[in-house]
Amino acid sequence: MEYINFYSNKYADISFHQANKIALLNCKVNFIPEKEFQLLFGKMTELVKKYPIYKFIFDKRALTIFHQPSMEWYHLVWKKEMLAYGLKCHRKILPADLIFRKSVEIGKAKILKENPDNILHLLDIQYFESVEEAENS
Repeated sequence: MEYINFYSNKYADISFHQANKIALLNCKVNFIPEKEFQLLFGKMTELVKKYPIYKFIFDKRALTIFHQPSMEWYHLVWKKEMLAYGLKCHRKILPADLIFRKSVEIGKAKILKENPDNILHLLDIQYFESVEEAENS
C-alpha cells in the first residue's frame, strides 16, 4: 500500500492511506521519551481531525523499552479523544521480544484494574506481526 507522509521526526514516521482511511505510526528508535510520545500523538490527532481515519496501525517493532506512563496516557487520554472522532479500530505490531510483550500485557492489565471506567471495551484493538496483516484485518 502506498502511504502519504504526514509527519516525521527522529522518533517516528506518521503516514496515511487516504483511500483506505488508515493511519500508520512507525517507531524508528528503541525508546520515545514521554513528551515526544505525546507530541507524536498530537500530530496523529491533527491527521485524524483533517482526514477521516478508520484504522490506526501502531508499529512498535523498533521499541525495546516499555514506558508505562506513556501507555497509560495513550490508552486513557488519547484513545478516548480519538473515539470522539470515530477512530475505534486500533492495530498494534509489537517487537518480537517476549519481555516487551509481557510488559505490554502486564501494563494493560494494570490500566484496566486501576481505571474501571476506561473506554477500551468500546474499541477494536488487535495485535499483528506485520503492517500487511494489520492493514488486511
